[in-house]
Amino acid sequence: MSDTIVQKKTISSQVADVLRKRILSGEYEAGTRLRQEHIASEIGVSRIPVREALHQLHSEGYVTLVSQKGAVVSAISLGEILEMFELRARVETWLLALAIPRMTEIDFAKAQDALEHFSREGRHSEYSHALNWKFHSALYEPSGRVMTIDLVAKIHQQIERYTRLMVSLAGSQEKASREHALLLALCRTGDVERAVALLDQHITDGGQFLVERITALRAKEPADVSPEPKRRRVAR
Repeated sequence: MSDTIVQKKTISSQVADVLRKRILSGEYEAGTRLRQEHIASEIGVSRIPVREALHQLHSEGYVTLVSQKGAVVSAISLGEILEMFELRARVETWLLALAIPRMTEIDFAKAQDALEHFSREGRHSEYSHALNWKFHSALYEPSGRVMTIDLVAKIHQQIERYTRLMVSLAGSQEKASREHALLLALCRTGDVERAVALLDQHITDGGQFLVERITALRAKEPADVSPEPKRRRVAR
């Protein structure tokens, strides 16, 4: 009995992984209807684990369950995207402020390794999100706030399908790499105030630039591909 339950959960989680990847890659765009019978037939499973997977994705915010229509890929408004970045800025700067006094050479080495991987491979959309989060999470781990870091990871995951839009833009990945390097340098010197200010700007600029890019794409107008958002810079 228990083995059957475990196996069923394993299959549904695997189906959820497949569907999540398709949503994040843009293969399933916002508003796409996800038909249980079609997915079950394509993947080669029964409809039960597909239904469970869709409920899991609903709880994660990727899918909306609509009466009489079934499951559709959730859309995120521009206001919600900005709110997510605002939440990131508030929470992540708090985590960093807690973490810096506790950082050791081991933490710096871990962050440096993540930084180098992001600089080398971050331009590839399939790696950019994971490598970006690997760097940020390395900085936050010394804070010891496991639940909060997990919450932030979920926010990063929610906006991944949109942040992928920035990867191919000229200069965006290089700008992020420069800011990551400066952020790590400030952490090494224990400069909490400047590190927090830079992180706040790094996140806020990214959110504004992303919204501007999405707005331009939706309007089918040429976007300003400059990676520098039009906003007042934080004095450092």
